[in-house]
Amino acid sequence: MIKSILDNDFYKFTMQKAAINLFPRAIVRYQFTNRGGTKFPDGFDKLLKEQIDEMRKLKLTKEEKDFILRRCYFLDPAYIDFLAGYRFDPSEVSIKLQDGDLSISIEGPWFRTILWEVPLLALVSELYFQVAKIPKYPDEKIRQIAEEKMNLYDSLGIKVSDFGTRRRYSYYNQDIIIDTLTKHSDKSFVGTSNVHFAQKYNTTPIGTQAHEWFMFHAAKYGFKMANKIALEHWIDIYRGDLGIALSDTFTTDLFFRFFDTKFAKLFDGVRHDSGEPLVFAEKAINHYKKLGIDPFLIISIIK
Repeated sequence: MIKSILDNDFYKFTMQKAAINLFPRAIVRYQFTNRGGTKFPDGFDKLLKEQIDEMRKLKLTKEEKDFILRRCYFLDPAYIDFLAGYRFDPSEVSIKLQDGDLSISIEGPWFRTILWEVPLLALVSELYFQVAKIPKYPDEKIRQIAEEKMNLYDSLGIKVSDFGTRRRYSYYNQDIIIDTLTKHSDKSFVGTSNVHFAQKYNTTPIGTQAHEWFMFHAAKYGFKMANKIALEHWIDIYRGDLGIALSDTFTTDLFFRFFDTKFAKLFDGVRHDSGEPLVFAEKAINHYKKLGIDPFLIISIIK
């Protein structure tokens, strides 16, 4: 089901590089949270373990390596060589199923285990839909829905990207959707967070850092300093590249308390990820104005 080591969100690789450089000895633990309380059928754990065991065979191909070197200049050759030698280790993943409740935990060095989360969630989703025999839309219907949405975005002049890997019905479905979206690359579609599909369709891999980056810093340095030190470390690694800052890990209001003039000028902009977008936009505009920065200049740079 996972067909490529790059079948993952782009920010996992950018954070992995930063973890290698800054925290090579950090040991972490991830825990699956079943937010919807979904009950999983008997034997689901065994099916999931089989798919995880298959992932140990994945490795970076020459074509994939060439794509990263060509499209991701900020990922240095030393990191890409590391990725070429990386192999998933299933012993880092623990799975239990009891009375329909699925438990998944991942433990090990952060720079290694960081790549598990997204493909694991994609596997849980796809396997569940298979086992539960939940029918999928016909291919034509999938394309029609995607096409109608993209036509609307085109008409509104809105730029969009795909971030659906961890929630997908299946690899096949996501492939159909991205194939459809790329037909709008000259208008509204700007890329996908999935590096494998970005390489397959020669589009832009999208992403910077995830909430995980700030959460790790909270665990290591304390909640009060997490935003500031996480942003400082991102600057240290990427030197101005990948300059969109995630703003809501510990609430947007707290983020802006630490997003001072230095950060506002070094980062290209801020990313809205939760809450009412118009409220967030107003807060961001007011914050830039308070710092004496023209917010419309920031918006034009991001465009």
